[in-house]
Amino acid sequence: MNPRSLLNFLKTRTGKLLLFGLILAAGLLLFGEARKKSVAEADAPPVRPLAPDKGTNHPQLVQTVQRGMEVFRPPPPKAEPKPVPVVTNAPVAVAPPKPAPEPPVLPPPISLFADSTRPEIEAKKLSSDYAPFGRLIPCETVITVDSASIRTPIIGLITEDIYHAGRLVIPAGTEVHGTAQSDRTRERLASGTSWTLVWQTGEEMQLRGIALDREFASSTNQGGWGITDGSAGLRGRLIKSDDLAEIKLFAATFLTGAAGALTEKEQTIFGSIDSRSLNNAPFKGADKVLSVYAQRIFESIQRDGFYVRVPSGKQFYLYVLQTIDRAEARIGGSGVPFVQTNEITNAESLVPPAVNQASGPRLTQPQITP
Repeated sequence: MNPRSLLNFLKTRTGKLLLFGLILAAGLLLFGEARKKSVAEADAPPVRPLAPDKGTNHPQLVQTVQRGMEVFRPPPPKAEPKPVPVVTNAPVAVAPPKPAPEPPVLPPPISLFADSTRPEIEAKKLSSDYAPFGRLIPCETVITVDSASIRTPIIGLITEDIYHAGRLVIPAGTEVHGTAQSDRTRERLASGTSWTLVWQTGEEMQLRGIALDREFASSTNQGGWGITDGSAGLRGRLIKSDDLAEIKLFAATFLTGAAGALTEKEQTIFGSIDSRSLNNAPFKGADKVLSVYAQRIFESIQRDGFYVRVPSGKQFYLYVLQTIDRAEARIGGSGVPFVQTNEITNAESLVPPAVNQASGPRLTQPQITP
């Protein structure tokens, strides 16, 4: 008989009756064994405790020990021995009285004093070819500059000679190099304050200045001065990168408002709120998506929607914020001024080649006498 057939047999009425009988017999058997054990324990004689041994077991006694208290009497202090006076006939020297300590000298109040130990700074000496602060140098752009590519440098040429005290300081045709900065609110391009002048002879000089707009009263012959002549920045043309950006922003905002208006509302004690229903699901989703789309269009309009373009050939001024000294110009990265270089070159060209004295005495042709 396998386990499956045994289970099938136990599911029948006969099997169930047989299983009940086995369980009942096992229960009766266990009950009888427990009963026999309890009867045997009841019939057993009682166990008496052993009598304590009087030789080893003593009752516990509580004893109290008391000692008399003694008063603490500290020993008396020892008397110091008195010095024995020595009687002599010599006069006793009397020590001079100590001078009273001088009162502490308070430091002077906080004051500002000039440092006399610092050497005086020598005044800067200007060369004869210089121009004072605040010169307006007329220039003209060589390349186009726009705010869409703000890293484009400002490259221009000086269109007029700059004189001071009858001496030519900066000739026309000198290059000016600077950097552009964005100024979209005024439809202009601002400039940085760091500029470099490059002469046609190779001289370079760093100076500080700002670009100012130059506008003529008559654009045909470039005569006179316009009302915005000398204003800060290079005035250019405002160009839109996307003409339909405003329309897209309006459409997205309109659809966002329409989706919010079509959403079903319900009144609560806290006011009107959107009801949680299946009909509001598409309107709420469209409201979220269109809000994000409208925000992105607005940010793109602020960032890339408009830019200013300054074409080549634009006239402007370079307002110099320092004194221009021609002697500060250097050739490339060398530390030698251009004027000093020319003087050294001219001096070397005028000096004849030296005779090598180390090669020996000079040979002369002997003269023949008749």
